[in-house]
This record gives sequence, C-alpha cells and structure tokens, in this order.
Amino acid sequence: MKKSFYRSTAAVLAAGICTAALAGCTTGDAGLSKGTKSLTEGYETAAADTGATLEESFRESYADFALRLFQKSYDSEQNTMISPYSVMMALAMAANGAQGETLAQMERVLGGETALEDLSGQLSLLKSRMPDGEGGRLLTANSIWYRSNDDNFEPREDFLSYNAKHYGAEIFAAEFDGDTLDDINRWVSEHTDGMIGDILDRIPDDALMYLINAVAFDAEWEDAYETNQIHDAQFSGADGTVTTVPMMYSEENGYLKEEHASGFIKPYREGYRFVALLPEEGMELGDYISQMSGETFLETIANADNIAVEAGLPKFEAETKLELSKLLAALGMADAFDEENADFSGMGSCKDGSNIYISRVIHQTHISVDELGTKAGAATAVEMVGEAAMLETEQVILDRPFVYAIVENESNLPVFIGAVDAIGE
Repeated sequence: MKKSFYRSTAAVLAAGICTAALAGCTTGDAGLSKGTKSLTEGYETAAADTGATLEESFRESYADFALRLFQKSYDSEQNTMISPYSVMMALAMAANGAQGETLAQMERVLGGETALEDLSGQLSLLKSRMPDGEGGRLLTANSIWYRSNDDNFEPREDFLSYNAKHYGAEIFAAEFDGDTLDDINRWVSEHTDGMIGDILDRIPDDALMYLINAVAFDAEWEDAYETNQIHDAQFSGADGTVTTVPMMYSEENGYLKEEHASGFIKPYREGYRFVALLPEEGMELGDYISQMSGETFLETIANADNIAVEAGLPKFEAETKLELSKLLAALGMADAFDEENADFSGMGSCKDGSNIYISRVIHQTHISVDELGTKAGAATAVEMVGEAAMLETEQVILDRPFVYAIVENESNLPVFIGAVDAIGE
C-alpha cells in the first residue's frame, strides 16, 4: 500500500478591535477607497533579531495556547481548523494596548509566564524564521485600521508605532463606512490568496479600530502522490455515516505513537511537515481532543520513530468560521471582553469617557488537501468597540475521524491544527 501525497495551505487571521484592526502586508493607497488613507510610510519597521533563539518557555506556552484554543473551538458537527499562529499574532498586537488586569490576563493566556514584551519579540522572531521557499511558503501580514472621522476617538501614537515597528503592521485611517468594509475584506483576500474573501460582514457604528493578521500557507509534498497511489476507500464519519473517498497512500518514515493515538509525519518540500494523529479504536474524536495538551503534542512529534509507516490520507476540504470571544474569555482573559472592566487605555481613548473593549473575535479558515498538496486560508478579526529504523512497519490509515496539524520544522509549533469528522461525497 505504498502511495504518496501533496498538500498546500493558506490561512488568514483578521482581528478587529473597537479601536484597531490587525493585519500585515503592504498595500499602499492603490486600490483603496477615497475615504481610506494609508499611513504606513510614516512608521518605522524594525528587523527581527535573527541572532536570537526561540525560548523553550515560549514554545511551551504557544503549544499550550494552541491546544487549549483548539479544544474550546472543536465542534463535532463540522470539520474544524484554526490557526493559533494567526490568533496569537492578532491578540498580541491588541494586548500592546492593554493595561492593568486586562493586560495581565492576556499575558497569562497568550504567553503563560512570558511577559508581553518578550512574547512580542518571540513572535517577531518566529515570523521572521518561517520558511519561505518554492516548496513550502508561509506569508504573514498585519495591519491596523482606525476610524478617522470620529472626533471622539483618538488612537495613541505609541500604540500604532509599536505595532508597526515590531509586527510590521500597516496603518490605515478610514471612515468605517461601506467602502471601508470593502477595503478591509479586499486586503484580507489579497493576503490570503483569495481563500478568505469576507472576514467582516459589517462594521458596527461603535467600532473604532480593527487589528488584522493574515496568513497564507502553500506547500508541496516532498513526494507528491502518483495516480496509482490514489484509490477509493471507505471513511467512517463521527456520526456513523460511511462515505467513499479518494484515499492517498504512501510509505512514510516518521511514525507517531502516544497513549491514545498513532500517526505519521508527511514532509513538505521545504520547512514544514504535515502531522496526523488517529485516535485508538473505540475512542471518540472529541474525547481524544479533550485530553490533548501542548506538552504531549510537542513530545509526540519530538519522539517520532524512524520506522516505515504505510500511511493513508483522504482528500478533503473544509471551511470553519468561529466567533471566539466567549472561548477566549473562558481561557482566562474575560476582562478584555467586559465593557466595564476592560482596560485598553494604551490603545487610545474616547473624549466622552466611553470605555474600549473587544466586541468580537472572528476567525475563519479554509483548507483543501489533495494529491498535489494543500491550500488553506485563515482569518481572524478582533473587533473592539466603545461602550455605547526500518526493521518494522506500522500502518496508519485515516479512514475515520482524525486530528491533523501543519508544523514548522525547527520549532515543531503548529501553524494550523484541525480535525476531520466527516468527508462529503
């Protein structure tokens, strides 16, 4: 049962905040509506310290955040995928405007024992070290959009300049009308290769700023699948439904084994690997996900056995759209979403005394896996508003619900993590 498979992925994360929007890439005034002005050229961008190293404490806190967010967002009714990399990038930019207990909660959720300043440095370093070659490419873009036609609200210049400098965020002043909605959605689409088209459905009257992060991933398998490696197979969904799917078979050399699952690693041509974990027979996917941890995830990948694996990966395609505010509050950063207790005074202020808080965190993803590779996209919008060895052979065939992730090779940190419960005809 030897076969091989290829995939490419893209993700976008858009974070909208009552007073800021985060995303990153360069657009300029070209293509913007009349009411939107790019201020990016007026801000300095600092290069990442390439001599620095990713701290083990950061790797642990990142993996922990990724798995906890995945557990909270998992929905057995749909195939779920998130980009913890994108969500963390957007929320960290927002946290640069937080103060007091709001900041403390966001630091604990995002960085564990890592202070925000150090977290910003580590995220900047991780971003700069993401491989970007022909066979494996991940592009990250950040931007901030603030309401320019509101005499009541004034963004803090040091907040804008810090995010521009350390996150490469583009800065846009906009009227927050229907044209601005089109500008933001177009920006996200451009920076996700068209995979995420409409991250925002509306701009509320009390929205002051959007923080937007967009991520696009595209990679080819190190060994692409040939036609004779693809055969129809039965996939048993979580609800008991059995469907016929194209199964892509290959022999891999990275076997994964932990207490309740086995799996395999499938390398891309450059910089990234596809990780698949199949829960043991009789264990529901939701039960398996609920007992996962960042520590175990990293250990499982680090302890991969170099033995042959007869692997089967189904072609699949999935889209996810989530509103994450309640999930993030449950993780421990409730004050950020509380109109009375939130403290984002470092982001800006309203002359009438209205408080600024996060209203929505919208996260949208798309993934398509086939014999050539994977194409995926993700977007998250944080919207803030004002108050108003080859001696043995293993076999892992993904013919029932499974967990997957795309990890960066050096750090083993997941850029995307998802679950497949069912596959349509």
